[in-house]
Amino acid sequence: MAIGAAIIFVGFQIRPTDCGGAKMSEGDTCVSRSGGHQTGSKDLEEQKSSNSTGSTVAFIIGGLVMLGSAWSGVGAIGRMKGSAR
Repeated sequence: MAIGAAIIFVGFQIRPTDCGGAKMSEGDTCVSRSGGHQTGSKDLEEQKSSNSTGSTVAFIIGGLVMLGSAWSGVGAIGRMKGSAR
């Protein structure tokens, strides 16, 4: 469950106007680089949309991990009770 909670925490840390940790303002462009070469660029609205998607994905994955952990724990308790008879 701790892993799921950590993933959800990451989702809360993604701010809509961040670009590599820097806050974007109107007219700014977020440039992506890999190996010293530009691989893409996004304006403020595109970056907001991208960050929003990232947060949503983190919430969904984190929630699923927590549900799976809880389900597994309930199953383990049921098996322990069944073997105690």
